[in-house]
Amino acid sequence: MQSHLARLYLPAKVRGIIPVVRRQDDFRHILAELLNRLEDNQEARVRLILDTSLEPGTFYVLLAPMKILPDEVYENGVYLDVSKARREKPALKRTEFISKSSTDRKRVGGEVFEILLTNRGRILEGMTSNFFYVRDGVLCTAGRGILIGVTRQTVLALAKQEGIEICYKALALNELSATKEAFITSSSRGIVPVVQVGGQQIADGRVGQMTRKLMDLYQRKVLSIAEVIVDGPESL
Repeated sequence: MQSHLARLYLPAKVRGIIPVVRRQDDFRHILAELLNRLEDNQEARVRLILDTSLEPGTFYVLLAPMKILPDEVYENGVYLDVSKARREKPALKRTEFISKSSTDRKRVGGEVFEILLTNRGRILEGMTSNFFYVRDGVLCTAGRGILIGVTRQTVLALAKQEGIEICYKALALNELSATKEAFITSSSRGIVPVVQVGGQQIADGRVGQMTRKLMDLYQRKVLSIAEVIVDGPESL
């Protein structure tokens, strides 16, 4: 929770934007009130948006039913496809990218789980995720030109704690055949194994050992740091 709020408030501070809800603790109370309105303690997917143009500093909270991925997604892995699109300002998670990538988003469905963004033939990230791959026992991910996701940072921290070597290098599409494992990360889905990219199978097409280890570590980490939004009768 703290990491997600920081990603909202810090860019506002850098750009000189004063949020209408100035204190993060106050925002927690507002979020708790909104979530408490859901019927039968329904699980929700929360998207936080900060207006930086029309009404700078205004927050929007979008709530949608939380759709849990079936177990076979994590057991068997998913297929990804690629696009030549990329974010113009990857450091900021800007909503205008949603409309610009609408054509690629329509390709998601059926066998295609996610679309990967590329630059000069190198994989940067997914449209709604970060991308990792494993080669020669080293965990790799693009270091530049990407959105720095909260889940991505958590996975990197866990890998370092386990003594896993890390490299920050975007994967070239013509090097997919040498890749041993791959996965994507996002807050709502955690770590999702990838077994095929753009028609190229990853290794033997099965979820890799390092991926499974990080999936387990990540799940334990999430449960250990889960926090109530506010203390008191509104706690969630």
